[in-house]
Amino acid sequence: MISAQDSPLRMQLKSACLPGGICVSYSGSPELAWKAFRVFRERYPQGANYGLAVNYFERSSEDTNNDYIVAFSETAKLVTIRDGRRTSGLSNTHWIGDRSAYEHFREYESSGGLTYEHGRAVNAALFADEMNGSPASNLYSTMRNVVYSRKVPSVGGFVTVLSNRDIGFRFSVYSDVLLDWPVELGPGQFLRLTDTIDLRSSAENCRYSVSQISPGYYNMNIVAFYFLKGRLLVVLHEGQDGGATCITIPNIEPSSIAATLDETLGFPFHAMCLVMSAPEGISAPIERPTSTYGVGMALYCKVNTMPKPVIASPST
Repeated sequence: MISAQDSPLRMQLKSACLPGGICVSYSGSPELAWKAFRVFRERYPQGANYGLAVNYFERSSEDTNNDYIVAFSETAKLVTIRDGRRTSGLSNTHWIGDRSAYEHFREYESSGGLTYEHGRAVNAALFADEMNGSPASNLYSTMRNVVYSRKVPSVGGFVTVLSNRDIGFRFSVYSDVLLDWPVELGPGQFLRLTDTIDLRSSAENCRYSVSQISPGYYNMNIVAFYFLKGRLLVVLHEGQDGGATCITIPNIEPSSIAATLDETLGFPFHAMCLVMSAPEGISAPIERPTSTYGVGMALYCKVNTMPKPVIASPST
C-alpha cells in the first residue's frame, strides 16, 4: 500500500523484475520508482553487474528519497539502499518502509504470529513451487499478520511473494486457506504442530482462501490474486504512466481464471495457480504422520494449473 498524508492511494505493485536476473522493491514514490526502472532497462538492456546495479539505485535513492531492496538471482544476494547509500545489518531479513510496520513484523516474527491468530482462526499457506528449505512460507505468514493487523493502518493490500531461480525471478504460487480454531483447544491454549488435532473449516471460514497467481514466465511484472469466496480476480501489472495498474474482475469461477487472464491481458499469460479450500464434507484428508502425532487437515482443490513434473524412465 502507498499512503500520502495518512490516506491510502491506488494499489501499487511494489516490486519490479529487471534485466539480468534483478528484482527491486521500493518504498516511496511509485512514479519515481517506475521511472527509475524504465531508465535502468534502457541503460542496461542485458542487465548490469552487482556494482553497477547497486550504484545506480544508490543514485536514484539520493535523487528521489526512495528506498530500495535490490535482489540478485544468479548469485543470490540482497542489498538494502536507504537515504542514497547501501546499508548493512545483522538480520537476514531486509526491510524498507514504515517503522511501525517493521516493529510489528519483528514482533510477529519472534512469536510466530500466535498472538494474532490465537483463539479465532488459523491460516494454512500452501506453496506450490518453492524449493525445499525456502523461507517464503514463513516470511509470507509473518507479513500476512502485519498486513491484516488493525494495529498497523499504514499497510494493506496483498502480500506478494517473489522467489529467485538461476535464470531469474518469478512470483510464487500459493493458496492461503482459513481454518477453524480447533475445538479441542481452550481459550488459554496455543496450537502446536505436534498436537494431535484435525483442522476443519465451517461457517464464515468455509471456502475462504486467497491465492497468488503467477505468470508462466520469469521476470514478468504481472501478478494476480483470487478470492475464492467472493469469486473475485485482481490483476496488478506495470503501467505506462509509472506505477501499476490494478484491474478487478468479479464473478469468476476458479475454472475460468486462466482463460480470463489470457483474454484480459491480451496474450497467453499461462497462469500458474493453485486454489484450495477446506469445506466440510467434500475435502480430502491429509493424514497425520502417525495417528498420535501432528496436525491433520482436509483440503479441496478447486483448480490446479501447475505443470506436471516430468519423470524420466531409465533406459533398458
